[in-house]
Amino acid sequence: MSDVFVPMDNAAALRVGLTSTPKYLPVWYRYDKAGSVFNDRCLSDNTYYYFYRSEISTLSANIEEILQDVSEVPTLVDMGSGNSEKTRGFIDALLTKYKSVTYIPVDISKEFLAETSDQLFGIYGNKLCIKSIPGDYDVGIERLRDMPGVKVIMWLGGGFQNQKYQDQIRRLKLLSNVMTDRCRLIISLDITQNKEQIENAYLDPTGISADLYLNAITRLNREFGCSINKDTLNLEAEYIHNDNHKETSFVTLYGISKENQLHHIPGLGITLNLAKDDRLYFHEGKGVSCKYNVDQIRTLALCAGLYLENHWTDTNQHVAVCYFSTQKTK
Repeated sequence: MSDVFVPMDNAAALRVGLTSTPKYLPVWYRYDKAGSVFNDRCLSDNTYYYFYRSEISTLSANIEEILQDVSEVPTLVDMGSGNSEKTRGFIDALLTKYKSVTYIPVDISKEFLAETSDQLFGIYGNKLCIKSIPGDYDVGIERLRDMPGVKVIMWLGGGFQNQKYQDQIRRLKLLSNVMTDRCRLIISLDITQNKEQIENAYLDPTGISADLYLNAITRLNREFGCSINKDTLNLEAEYIHNDNHKETSFVTLYGISKENQLHHIPGLGITLNLAKDDRLYFHEGKGVSCKYNVDQIRTLALCAGLYLENHWTDTNQHVAVCYFSTQKTK
């Protein structure tokens, strides 16, 4: 869950997805302001979604160790910042050592980002210098090129692992090029391997997560003049396990059409044809929300010219909070 990359030409990307085989709506398309609210509800109310609680637990227990070698005030960069809830632990820890901290949240929803920034200012006032970057991940990374000094770059939540594997490597390479040997990159990754737990987390029996995925349909109907009835899709989630260290395990999410459907989409200039039992995927590529083991994490880092310096996990072994650097020190 959480925010992901959004192409500049949304219509072109949607046109490609809905005319591909198989047909899909990109992950990023569910995340307008309503999608961000649904995402927060999934995190707080979906009791099957273990990642959020495990991540909070891991960060809270290890925040001092994660930051212990930061010897000068850093710029705190938050990729896919969302409501910045988990980032506040980093902010609080740094403000015990320094009078002020510069915080750079990067988020695709400009409106949601503005609201969160206002809330943070109300909490921290002038002790937190907020320099928001509304835009996708690539925009955020590009802006980092002009920012000197030590940076602690965080990629928390599910934003990183929701990307295609090759995009993960590509963006890590971009980040490695804007990091110095004094910078560090902190990424939370899902290391759960239990099929039942994973499938329940991403399509919970109580139905809370369905609103998030189906928001992509709501948005398509509203923005491009379509009329798909969400009730004609039966949502499914499937966990695909992979031990290959050069790939990852992942979840695939799709809606199965309950009937033959033909929808003209005026805003895209296409017709969507869904036969009964056809699948409409809610992500591009083979799957979404990658699941890793430690060997896969090390391989991912090395492919991008980075090193896994350390990682911290929760007692249930759901989450690994990983510290990456540009130079191996251990």
